[in-house]
Amino acid sequence: MSTLPPPDGGAAKNSTVDRALQVLEAFLTDDESLALADLTRVVPLDASVIHRILATLVRRQFLRQDPVTKRYGVGLRTWEIGQRYLAASPLAELAQEAVDAVVRRHSYTTGYVATLDGDQMVVLATVRGPGPVNIVIDPGTRMPAALTATGRAMLAYLPAERLQRLRARLAAQREGRPGSRRPEDLTAELREIRERGYVENRGEYFPGIGTVAMCVRGSDAGPAMAISVDFPIAIETEHLWGDLPDQLREAVVALGRVVPAASL
Repeated sequence: MSTLPPPDGGAAKNSTVDRALQVLEAFLTDDESLALADLTRVVPLDASVIHRILATLVRRQFLRQDPVTKRYGVGLRTWEIGQRYLAASPLAELAQEAVDAVVRRHSYTTGYVATLDGDQMVVLATVRGPGPVNIVIDPGTRMPAALTATGRAMLAYLPAERLQRLRARLAAQREGRPGSRRPEDLTAELREIRERGYVENRGEYFPGIGTVAMCVRGSDAGPAMAISVDFPIAIETEHLWGDLPDQLREAVVALGRVVPAASL
């Protein structure tokens, strides 16, 4: 199971609503379903409390339970609320259309629209390009921002005070990774990204998979979201390293014209 960001503090953190949300947030992982035992390992609540919350969430259709395995998964109501979020985010819809216009030109590509949530990158939309082979990451997937091209594209434009608050968690993400550098190198790396305007990942996160990513900045000049394209690293796709930066830049410039009128 993926590690979730720690919940915020506050006077209401032990309320019934907060406890229910802690259980619901445990499903923001790569696992399609979770058992009660899985939840007791990641949610800091008594097993009996978790079980009662699960029963309520299943009854209200925010979760579903497999009658055979007794494992829990995301329910219809949660999916509906997620769709409402996207419907209320015109910029996300426009970004998805912009990514589609890029990937349809290239076989074997997959485009993504993502946003930043703390020290994690969250996929909002996935757009498959033409061709028999595509790398597909499902919407809703979370990945460490410091390790992904898409995440670093947004971190590069994060206000200094917000970046400072995340620095320890970002450094922890990079520890032990092949070719990882010192935590203090992240500042220089993000500065280079701002100067270049885009990020390349040549198989450092997923071996054999290339990524080109670019940040879409909001009206406050901070990161609103990011768009990116993944593709298998091969002779047939070598031209994408040269083509995609310019094509993504055109998309970002076009989106920049509507950012002040669009809201997340």
